[in-house]
Amino acid sequence: MVSKRAGQVIENYEIVEQIWQGSTSGVYLARATSLNAQFGTYVAIKILNTRRSRLNNSIHISQFRKQARIAMELNHPNIVKVFKFFHNGEDIGLIMEYVAGKSMRQWSTEKIFSLQEIILIFKAMLSALDHLEQNRVVHKDIKPENILISPDMLTIKLIDFGYAIKKSFFSWDKFPYAGTERYMAPERRTGQATHKSDIYSLGKIIEEYLLKCGQEVPGYLAAILKNCIAPEPENRYEHAAVAHKDLEFLTEYHRKKDALRHHL
Repeated sequence: MVSKRAGQVIENYEIVEQIWQGSTSGVYLARATSLNAQFGTYVAIKILNTRRSRLNNSIHISQFRKQARIAMELNHPNIVKVFKFFHNGEDIGLIMEYVAGKSMRQWSTEKIFSLQEIILIFKAMLSALDHLEQNRVVHKDIKPENILISPDMLTIKLIDFGYAIKKSFFSWDKFPYAGTERYMAPERRTGQATHKSDIYSLGKIIEEYLLKCGQEVPGYLAAILKNCIAPEPENRYEHAAVAHKDLEFLTEYHRKKDALRHHL
């Protein structure tokens, strides 16, 4: 995507092209201007749109800083790494890991995910949610647009911590109702957000794409999904790690069972 920012240098990285444009920020591919660049040859740079009222600017800059603090503490193969927050003149943004790929939503306009691919995405995102829970972070906006996938399906990463909160005694959520209603857990409508509401959102995504794939859904997968999207939080999985363990074990068990049956 052609961008007016092409050629601009930020934090020793030159913007090549625009990758994505949202209502409050844009994301750009940038290339290092030196061989010993701190964050590698290519990065993604997310820049806040500051052409707003002073009040809105203040709120969004504060939220951007919080997003950076939360994301920079995370280190997981299924979560896009945020390296640095910067504020250079009018430009405010984040230096992030660059992943060559598209969002789950973008891919779905070009292809139908197979059952095996959906299970792979499910496993990756449950692992990411487990890491968030361990770090007391609630993402709050799990949706297909925020799941980045490489063409070979070897890289699957959660992105965009714009509405995320870190749970602590003194934590305060400036955007308690923010998120995407289509995937929002029932309790989110009262302003509550926990790791279980993230599990619910992921479950709704998996349910949606299983319906699209047109393949028969194995009973064990349907049972796991049911425990992710139960309307009442107390009836959901207590932890993403438990759902991940169930999915890993049962997928492998049924794979071996099917292989043995075909062999006989």
